[in-house]
Amino acid sequence: MLRIEIQSPDLEKEVDALIGVGLYPDSHTLIIDALEKLVHNKQKSRLDAAIQLYQDGEVTLGRASELAGIHRFAFESVLKARGILKVVEVESVEKLKEGVSLIKNLHRENSKTEE
Repeated sequence: MLRIEIQSPDLEKEVDALIGVGLYPDSHTLIIDALEKLVHNKQKSRLDAAIQLYQDGEVTLGRASELAGIHRFAFESVLKARGILKVVEVESVEKLKEGVSLIKNLHRENSKTEE
């Protein structure tokens, strides 16, 4: 069982007040709730920081997802949900066109084999 001793008289008064007004049945429940919120907020903060670093060009998409502590595809989903465009770097317009053409050809070939 988790045991925490509150060393701050002001904090102890606040805890007692929250219990006294009926927001929590006891200090254990209050502490569990506080810890859950702390972990959730820390995860959100890590995600927000990773997104900002990615948008600033400080880190790659893969590194940003690592910093956020989530899978790359999940990170991409978060970016999409927030309306943040994924940055894709290419050597030149020609290389980009070649890549698009290759993907289109592969798609056509796959469509033909499925028929």
